[in-house]
Amino acid sequence: MVSAIFIIVAALAAAFLLGFMKEQWRTAAYGVTLLALAFMTWVSAGWVWELAWNGAAPIEIFTAGTEPPFAINLRMGLTEAVLTLLVNLTGLLSAIYLKEALFNLGRRGFVVMLIAVMALSGIILTRDIFNLFVFFELAVISTGGLILLSEDVQANSRALSAGFKYLIISQI
Repeated sequence: MVSAIFIIVAALAAAFLLGFMKEQWRTAAYGVTLLALAFMTWVSAGWVWELAWNGAAPIEIFTAGTEPPFAINLRMGLTEAVLTLLVNLTGLLSAIYLKEALFNLGRRGFVVMLIAVMALSGIILTRDIFNLFVFFELAVISTGGLILLSEDVQANSRALSAGFKYLIISQI
């Protein structure tokens, strides 16, 4: 089984790679995004299979070789596996459905989408209150970013206003 931390690692690595791509390489950027989302979905599906049908035990994942509060604590049980599968599969299907809109936004749209899906998966997996806050903040910022990256030029001022209002309300 692939460690559940690779759900987060794949999204961060793909987003980092997309930052180095040229804006004209939209097809390659879309491919990287789909590959990362497919990998994240595959990891979650593998955990669902192992936990539900092969009788694997839930695991605790500690980063940096130490226990909290000095490291990130993640847990992958059947509930977490099913929920991350739903989140990652929804992200993958959304990326496929929103292909044209994401192409119009360019690599920024791909990055924001990856971070949104990763943040939601992180909220599900984390067992640490500080990292729960971090993943919530990433979810808020990426959701606001998706609002702000509106492709409609006439509605751009409304999207900007709505995005900033959303960020202010979420911070409160």
